Amino acid sequence: MTSKIMQWRTGDLLRTVPIRRDDLNQAISRDGFRPEHMPEPGKDRWYSWRDVVAIAAAQELRMIGHGPKTAFGLVQEHLSPFLCSSADQPGDCEGVIWLIHPFEDGPGRRSRCEFVQHTNDALLIASGKSACIIVNVGRIAQRILDELKVSESDK
Repeated sequence: MTSKIMQWRTGDLLRTVPIRRDDLNQAISRDGFRPEHMPEPGKDRWYSWRDVVAIAAAQELRMIGHGPKTAFGLVQEHLSPFLCSSADQPGDCEGVIWLIHPFEDGPGRRSRCEFVQHTNDALLIASGKSACIIVNVGRIAQRILDELKVSESDK
């Protein structure tokens, strides 16, 4: 059963996630990111907690060197569908790690991703496996939820 629907305006998202308004608009218009809810003509855009977590994860990918098209493309292709199908509430992300495996046949091929649940700070990757990018979705979701709650209580 889902709790009250949590949605935030663009200003709340911009205060919570380190992203500029024009970068967010570009992510939606050119980089392939699609928020859960499309605004009605002339109305403000609202973002779900899943959208905010996805945008924060894309920003983390950008901080390690991925361009916006790659970062938001990975989020739209892999993380957003996972969140929509597996997480009704932010707490459902607790301990979730997103593993992004390297391109096996060079750039241009789709990345292989998986989501794993862990219960401690150590994540072991079997020897002989290629290195991968690790995104701690659970940590991002908790940080975002805490910051959005603070923002909401300040109103």
